[in-house]
Amino acid sequence: MAAAAPPSTTTTDATITAAAAAATTTTCISSTSTATTIFSLTEDDLREIFLRLPDLRALIRAALTCRPWLQAIRSSRPFRRLFRALHPAPLLGLFLEIGNSSAPSFLPLRRSDPVVAAALRRGDFFLTSLPPLSTGWAFADCRDGYVLLWNMMPKRPSLVALNPMTWAIDVLPRLPGQIATGSRRDFAVLGFHLLCSDERPWSFRVACVCADQRRVRVAVFSSEAWEWAVRPWVHVGGNCSLKYRAGTLVGGSIFWPYQGESRMVRIDTATMDISFLDLPPEVEVAGFNFAVGDTKNGELCIVYESGFFLFVWTRLSVDGTEVWAPPTILSLGEELDRHTLASVLDVQLDLKIVQVRSGLVHLSSTCMTHAGTLHCWFFSLPLETMELELLLEGSFEGDVHLYNVAWPPSLVGDDESIGHE
Repeated sequence: MAAAAPPSTTTTDATITAAAAAATTTTCISSTSTATTIFSLTEDDLREIFLRLPDLRALIRAALTCRPWLQAIRSSRPFRRLFRALHPAPLLGLFLEIGNSSAPSFLPLRRSDPVVAAALRRGDFFLTSLPPLSTGWAFADCRDGYVLLWNMMPKRPSLVALNPMTWAIDVLPRLPGQIATGSRRDFAVLGFHLLCSDERPWSFRVACVCADQRRVRVAVFSSEAWEWAVRPWVHVGGNCSLKYRAGTLVGGSIFWPYQGESRMVRIDTATMDISFLDLPPEVEVAGFNFAVGDTKNGELCIVYESGFFLFVWTRLSVDGTEVWAPPTILSLGEELDRHTLASVLDVQLDLKIVQVRSGLVHLSSTCMTHAGTLHCWFFSLPLETMELELLLEGSFEGDVHLYNVAWPPSLVGDDESIGHE
């Protein structure tokens, strides 16, 4: 049977309103009646209906209608996993690192959307709850509603995990001094990653990746133990060529590319074991021309840009061996020119791959106008359709970080006894 088309938001709101009225009205039915009411629906029936809602906002409205509907969502982890796959969390806006500002700036998308407007009114997207710091705060990672910021001190940086939607803020203990113990030349903190899950909104971990000339080590912070654990050094070679702040968390692994080489370090976030993954020989990591991510089906993929051509490789298993499938190639030149008028204005475009997540590629393009001002365009590109969409245009600059609406903890539960099979 073919799945029904997703209803419009107006239809969904009307359906939920009518269902709420039925759910809160006492109806007397004789014992001999065979009439089917809303109370006849099983939890499986409800979940099948909920999957056809258009987005997370509609699901939240349905869940808060009555306790049985909320329990139908809370009691099934497979349903929540499938709903997330079918309805990715909406993009709320961008955090921008601009010049020497003391903290990242937030740029909302679709201000006319009531969900965005409500979040901006209630949230702390200006990051006013950050502790004052003379060196300022830089962006480290953003995931599941949390923003991770650090003060960029070279040896023992300070870290803050902040949820702008709830105003929750955690000032993490400083990195332990032994993180540099045993290091050789060129010791550096390469970057940080938030390790959290919509299924465990009450806790998180932070992985700090460090390197010296030929080795890598990981330190892991746990919000439950409230302490750092430092892992041993692992030899990786490469003559200190791991790219600074270039790691990507995909599934259960952190992937970190080498600058100018066709390979990556892979860090298993469950065990923190370190291994290697070769890239296609055509790929040479330089600047912002490369990103690791996942498809809508959760498969590992890489996106590589060269000369305004986009190459997309997907990792597949063939006879038990993982291989890179032949790439999909897309020419972006004409589409970029249509949006930016670069050829008409006779300006040179610079293209960056910002992020690849859940089958959606985000890119930014910048140019210096003849008047000496910087202009920027921000795009999205679904891997399924390969259709470029302009999301934002303006005069902003600097590194861009995406902020998506997180899955509400109320739909999962407030302890580990809720939301499991």
